[in-house]
Amino acid sequence: MKHLTLLLATVLCVAIALAQQKIEDDTPSEPVRKTEIHVPKIAVYPWSFAENERGTNEQAVRSVQDLLRKSFENRAGMEILPEARCRAAWMQLGNEDFPLTVEDPGQLPRLPSAKKLLDFGEALGADYVCAGTVSWRVRSVWVGLGPKTKAEATVNVIIIDVKRREIVLDVRDFSSGSNKAEKWYETAGALLVSWGITLFSGGPKTPHMQRAGVIAVGAAIEPFFSAAGRKIE
Repeated sequence: MKHLTLLLATVLCVAIALAQQKIEDDTPSEPVRKTEIHVPKIAVYPWSFAENERGTNEQAVRSVQDLLRKSFENRAGMEILPEARCRAAWMQLGNEDFPLTVEDPGQLPRLPSAKKLLDFGEALGADYVCAGTVSWRVRSVWVGLGPKTKAEATVNVIIIDVKRREIVLDVRDFSSGSNKAEKWYETAGALLVSWGITLFSGGPKTPHMQRAGVIAVGAAIEPFFSAAGRKIE
């Protein structure tokens, strides 16, 4: 009888242990915590464009916009905030409308103050704000037996680091012509092609404006990737 009682007790202990193990096995484990990846957001706004022949060339404007977008997306790994959202936030803050194009360079608006751009970036929840203007001067010069088109682009651009409240780039009146070989442009040919930005020389004014705009803006924003900032008071 004593042996039977001992045997039953042993079986009962084993059953209890197995049941406890089953409960522990069925208990959900804590999910593995994933590393949060932060993609910096940038508002490439406001920008305004003009040329000296009235009715700013749409293809030239588009080339500059493509360059800005590809530079921040592909080189800096940033997310560009939608223009409609940027414009809505800009207007809701009581700022004056910043037109995409004006009829001539003399009508280009002045760049907003750093403080105004900082407030704008904070309202959007952006990490960076990039604002600027581009003006083109297109002219024909007589070379040899015929006229030759030349275009020069003048850029003003400012970039704000919203989180650190710093100006990380501030370039004013930077000019570069369609026939000028900026150091940045000399090494960017293959990169531009990979981005779908193909520029041609010669012919009518459009390719000259595209080339001048891309050369000037690309050279102007190049220091951003290693720029040191200064505090905005």
